[in-house]
Amino acid sequence: MKRRKEKKRHGCRNSLLFVLICAGVWFWGTFTLTTEEITIRSDQIADPVTIVQLTDLHGYTFGKDNRYLIEKVKAADPDFIVVTGDMFTAGDEAGEDVAAALLGRLAEMYPVYSVNGEHDNDSAYEARLEEAGVDVLDYEWRDITVGSTSLRLYGITNVYYSPTFDLTNEFDLDRSCFNILAAHIANFQDFADFGMDLSLCGDSHGGLVRLPVIGSVYNGSSWFPELLGSGDETYEKGLYELDDAKLFVSSGLGSYPVPLRFCNRPEVAVIHLEAE
Repeated sequence: MKRRKEKKRHGCRNSLLFVLICAGVWFWGTFTLTTEEITIRSDQIADPVTIVQLTDLHGYTFGKDNRYLIEKVKAADPDFIVVTGDMFTAGDEAGEDVAAALLGRLAEMYPVYSVNGEHDNDSAYEARLEEAGVDVLDYEWRDITVGSTSLRLYGITNVYYSPTFDLTNEFDLDRSCFNILAAHIANFQDFADFGMDLSLCGDSHGGLVRLPVIGSVYNGSSWFPELLGSGDETYEKGLYELDDAKLFVSSGLGSYPVPLRFCNRPEVAVIHLEAE
């Protein structure tokens, strides 16, 4: 009888330990920030440029008033910030307040350029951002100079792409400078065909749950898209190249539709542009 009780207590302790380990892994992977740094070299870059990309916050907070997130951005010391949408979830008024407050605070310190995603595609929210000093790009471009480096930043607002999508219908490409596109959803072949040097996108959340070597487990429409998929569905997380064009997809900050990440912590993306 005594041995049975000892076995039961031992089993309970092991179960509790397993639950605590799982909870710790879940919390660490879902709610703690990391910095993802990439370096891109081009002969169109004279003086180095640092860009912070923020995306897919979905109304999450990292510390009071997003203190830890702001500290990560300040540590990167960017020349400007690019926001690529879904900073709150549609219908979440508290999340909208979180997103607007964060971007307004950052706009006091750095130039901030923003495009919408499918969730924050809201004119009232965009008006709040503009009032706070955020430059909202709705099929517009801005010329940016950092030292001796000339950049052109384009922003588009697509929440899907029709078969007739063509950037040449909206923009003229300036080949005398380094061209960057901010878009929520990747459409890499069309971006590359237009001549974008670098496209910054989000939307994928990195697939939320990732496995080593295999990559994303499920992206909302297909299983193991990076392993088995084709086309834009394979662009889930990281830097991709197509001829001379580059695409960076950030896995973002929040989680949707469930608060769960694995091998895919919330990230502040820091893009360094340097001379060839």
